[in-house]
Amino acid sequence: MQILGESQVDDLINKIKEIARRNPHGFTVYLDDLRPVTSGWSVALKETQNSHGDDGLKHVLAIANAKTGIVGGWREDGKFWWDAVLIFDNEEEATIAGHQNEQIAIYYIEKNYVKFL
Repeated sequence: MQILGESQVDDLINKIKEIARRNPHGFTVYLDDLRPVTSGWSVALKETQNSHGDDGLKHVLAIANAKTGIVGGWREDGKFWWDAVLIFDNEEEATIAGHQNEQIAIYYIEKNYVKFL
């Protein structure tokens, strides 16, 4: 996928942290232009679980840059958590991907609905 060049990473980290600050309950954005993802089922990738802080965000950006082009985050327990995200139009496919990625839940963006797996 390779959307980002190395020189863009620090600037992108600051922009995503600002988006997170304004949206502490959660957000999902496309890496190429940081516009919000507004539809579909959001499924986090297993390899970015438990990513937090600047180092976690750098890890998530590297994975998202290589695989999905989409990142998400939210604030919990006093810190921001980051994920590289897959988006599905179909609940069944999202549920399967959630199980494959060992997720405890997936998120339906349009309805603000968390489906526990």
